[in-house]
Amino acid sequence: MKNRVITGFSLALIFIFSVIFLPSFILGILLTTIFVYAFIEWLSLIGINNRIKIIYVILFTIAIFVSVNISRDVFYNLINIAMIFWILVASLIILKSSFLKLIFSKIAPIIGFTSLYLTWVVIIHMSSQASLPEINQSITNIFEDDNFDTVRGYFLFIIAIVSLSDIAGFLVGKAFGKNKLCETISPMKTIEGFIASVFIPSLIFIVYFILFEEYPLLGLDLLLMIMCCISCTIGDLFISILKRTYNQKDSGSLLPGHGGLLDRLDSYLPTTIIYYYWMFI
Repeated sequence: MKNRVITGFSLALIFIFSVIFLPSFILGILLTTIFVYAFIEWLSLIGINNRIKIIYVILFTIAIFVSVNISRDVFYNLINIAMIFWILVASLIILKSSFLKLIFSKIAPIIGFTSLYLTWVVIIHMSSQASLPEINQSITNIFEDDNFDTVRGYFLFIIAIVSLSDIAGFLVGKAFGKNKLCETISPMKTIEGFIASVFIPSLIFIVYFILFEEYPLLGLDLLLMIMCCISCTIGDLFISILKRTYNQKDSGSLLPGHGGLLDRLDSYLPTTIIYYYWMFI
């Protein structure tokens, strides 16, 4: 647990520092590198042979380069596909997780490619012009956004809500958890921990916005926070099912106490999609 806390805290500081201080171009390179490495971890986790792995990584890299500059219409189509993808994933996790496990056993590389690529596309195009379709039919990417400082707060919000959800769920679940949430997928997750992971971050943000930002929160704002917190658990369970399908405890060993990079990225995959769709579409 000590390693988990130290690693988690260190990662949070690194990401917060990167989002606040790094030039947008460098931040874009960093985020892209993270997603490419996460895809390599995914392929290693499922035990794919090196020759096929190299082919998939090359295809993933090509898809990234092709997608840096895309039209707003293409981007909207991609984010709609991403929403449908995660709605289907969430439905299968809730209703028939064994079927999702079967899908992983058949086409895991394609699922990994899709989930990581779609989230990367959204993150890279979370720009200062994201909400201005009537002014600009193109969509600016993080590498060339001259006004990126205006959207750094969006990135910080996502990092904060994912981190708070993970910490609240882990600590409350460990201290008070008695009722299993989904024992066949993730034996350590409890209903108590899940409830805490949803409502504690939401409460913290409500207090923050009211007391420090003097921002009058609406019911829809609260709903967005709840949906983001729930999606954190969906992402976590999504990767847990993948690991169970291939009898792996962690996606890698890069991060002490956490496992691989994919183990830390899991909650961001659906949460980023939900947040962007709600805010800008």
